[in-house]
Amino acid sequence: MRFKSYWRTTVVAAIFLHFFVWLGLALALPLLDFEGDPLAVQEMEVVDLPEEGSSGETEEKKTDPPKPEPEPPEPPKPETPPVETPPEDVIPTETSPTEAAELDEAVAELQKQEEEAKKSGEDGKALPPAPPSQAVGVLITAGNTPDTRGTDFRGTVGILVSIDAQGHITGYRFTQTSGRRVVDQIVLNAVRNFKFEPALDTNGQPMKTMRLLRFPFDGSGSHAYEDDENKRIRVNKEVFLRELRAKGGTPPT
Repeated sequence: MRFKSYWRTTVVAAIFLHFFVWLGLALALPLLDFEGDPLAVQEMEVVDLPEEGSSGETEEKKTDPPKPEPEPPEPPKPETPPVETPPEDVIPTETSPTEAAELDEAVAELQKQEEEAKKSGEDGKALPPAPPSQAVGVLITAGNTPDTRGTDFRGTVGILVSIDAQGHITGYRFTQTSGRRVVDQIVLNAVRNFKFEPALDTNGQPMKTMRLLRFPFDGSGSHAYEDDENKRIRVNKEVFLRELRAKGGTPPT
């Protein structure tokens, strides 16, 4: 048996291998630095430590930071005088015996007038008795009817209020009640927010008198109170004050 010989190929490969090895060494040797600086040796300095118990005079004394200057006190705020709010008109829970008797008498007179008005077909024309010296009745300047949508009561509630010379309520009586405590209280809450101008006597001076208020419960919302009596009083008051000025009188302020 004969084997094929590859000696030529082997010789050529060996030559090329040695060539590339020597070429790599020739290129790499210049890059290698065999003469570098020796490692630097750092000299150590020996320091004598102070003995125990020494005061450490060599240490620098720590200075305290400067204290900040105190801020100047704020100037006192000017005192504002308290604002006096005028007392709200409230319906008194108690009425003097004299005024209670006057109200009861007036209610009885009103009920009598209403009965007579019903018989004659003039319902709702009854008015409280006025003093002989009264020239102009009580004028309602502000006030809203109660919101009647929150109750199933349908009818009219009448209330007679006594108004003093300052326009404040001093007493009241129901001339026509609803028969329900809640409904009557709704009326009282509404009247509590009313504003009145007091009645005037023949000399144009404020005086005490009574005023009848009627509130129909018809399922409507709240609105400004204005009845025929208030319209009549407003017109009469303008005419009366005009005539009073023409006579040289002094109208109320």
